[in-house]
Amino acid sequence: MRSFIEKLNNVASTVNILMVDDRLENLIALEAILDSPNYRLFRAHSGEEALRHVLTTEFAVILLDVQMPGMNGFETAELIKMRERSKYVPIIFITAISQAAEHVKHGYSVGAIDYIFKPFHPDTLKMKIDAFVQMYRYQEQIKLQNELMTVIGDTSNDALVTVNEQGVIQMINRAAGRMFGYVPEKLIGQSIDLLVPSLTSKLAVTASSETKVVETRALRNAVISFPVDTQIGRASFASSPFYVCFIRDVTEREAMREERFRSIFDATPFLIALRSMKDKRYINVNESFLSAIGRPIAEVINQTADLLHYIADSDDKGEMISNRNDPWKPVRNVRIRYMISNGDLREGLLSCEIMQIHGEECLLSMVIDISERTFLEKEMIRLDRLNLTGEMAAGIVHEIRNPMTTIRGFLQLSRNNPTNEYNDIMIEELDRVHEIVTEFLAVGATAPATRQLKELNAVIETLFPLIQSKALTSNHEIALDLGECPPLHLNEKELRQLILNLVLNGLDAMSEGGSLTIRTRSDDSKVIMEVQDQGSGIKEEFLDKLGTPFFSTKSSGTGLGLSVCYGIAARHNAVIKVQSSVKGTSFFVEFNRLSEL
Repeated sequence: MRSFIEKLNNVASTVNILMVDDRLENLIALEAILDSPNYRLFRAHSGEEALRHVLTTEFAVILLDVQMPGMNGFETAELIKMRERSKYVPIIFITAISQAAEHVKHGYSVGAIDYIFKPFHPDTLKMKIDAFVQMYRYQEQIKLQNELMTVIGDTSNDALVTVNEQGVIQMINRAAGRMFGYVPEKLIGQSIDLLVPSLTSKLAVTASSETKVVETRALRNAVISFPVDTQIGRASFASSPFYVCFIRDVTEREAMREERFRSIFDATPFLIALRSMKDKRYINVNESFLSAIGRPIAEVINQTADLLHYIADSDDKGEMISNRNDPWKPVRNVRIRYMISNGDLREGLLSCEIMQIHGEECLLSMVIDISERTFLEKEMIRLDRLNLTGEMAAGIVHEIRNPMTTIRGFLQLSRNNPTNEYNDIMIEELDRVHEIVTEFLAVGATAPATRQLKELNAVIETLFPLIQSKALTSNHEIALDLGECPPLHLNEKELRQLILNLVLNGLDAMSEGGSLTIRTRSDDSKVIMEVQDQGSGIKEEFLDKLGTPFFSTKSSGTGLGLSVCYGIAARHNAVIKVQSSVKGTSFFVEFNRLSEL
């Protein structure tokens, strides 16, 4: 760059001047007048010799005698102007034969820019030559500057386009041709919108002192769309405003950005879907969404039907949210339920936003699964109720147990009196009250009981005769399906109570002839006991209330039996889960495997 600037500053410091005359004395006279260290003077004694010089040397100006033997000055000038390299070299005719207007006109017609008539004043000739030489130097500087701009523009990877106020292309570099797939020269006079659609509309809002960068999309060969950054600057030349546009292809950058977004998009546990507002087709979904609906991406993209159904959380009837609210409007954290591929209902928070993507209006929906959080919230509520019940139990049991003991003692003494036929009934009822109080105490128990390493299957097999006896009494069947299970740290007394309560509830839920099955199995992290009955099932709206003290689905139940079961499970760090349908109910007690409970 430094050598180029030096070349620009020193352009044509010594210029070439060609003098053509068939008379030697005239050439010597011209040399005497034009002698200067800034001029290199060339002689030619004929038109033919002048043409040979023009073929090999670049001249700032040519002094050409009109009247020469053989090829005259007019013919020589005409041939010089026919050659591309020398067509713009200024020619001054020197003549003494005529000053007729038609003769001068002929000279101008073949390319002369001035005439000097013999005899001429030396200073006049010198001033004219100096003026033409100065013009030549200016032209050379401009030529070099243009060459520099062309080189810079052509070596740039960015497209450089200048347009007028109407968006018509005035100049374009070769990089633009490569970028957009056109011959650059053929784009001159075309609208910039051919390359970057709607860019003309953005020109008018660009102030003279402002440089604006616009992220938009361009067209290659008027067909292939690709992302570009367009820097627009407003300028003025010769009182005419114009715009300079630098256009950069950012396909690689956008691909990297999209790859980063895709990684985050697919890694997030949230269910995300992008759909067209126009035709409701799926444009993109993430892995969590695909996992929830149980379909591959190929079966989702461009589908228009709703693949994930939202149910209003407060709607016990299961009415679709699309029937209650417009699902194509922005919402934030709407509490919903939604069904996944295995038929389970999950709870979530739905948010929707409308956005523009590549000029298309789209709906971005996101579901945050809060099923675990909701479960924990309900579990905390249940535990709070249990704690409250425990506090109540501790306070009232001591108040009622002593008088109950006294009453029972007197009634036992009076049983020997045959005249009192109600004593047995009163004793039976007091025993019932005693049983309720005992269960109430069990519900309120929070202290961990002593546990030992026990086989779950062994505890069940020990209880089996008692369970079978209960089943035969009520005309039911009992089946065992015990799989291999590792030992667990258990309190056998509490576990027997848990199993008995679940079994008795199952027997009560079935009509005569029904079968109840006790199963056990284990996996890498859990040991699971299942108690399955063939009753009519539990209504869905009651499932969340199971384990709440005093809530019972039986008309004569107290609601304390299941509360005791949940308390025992909690003290064993186990979890009780329920599945119910019209064909029956299964209670699953999941113990942590190989952990110090």
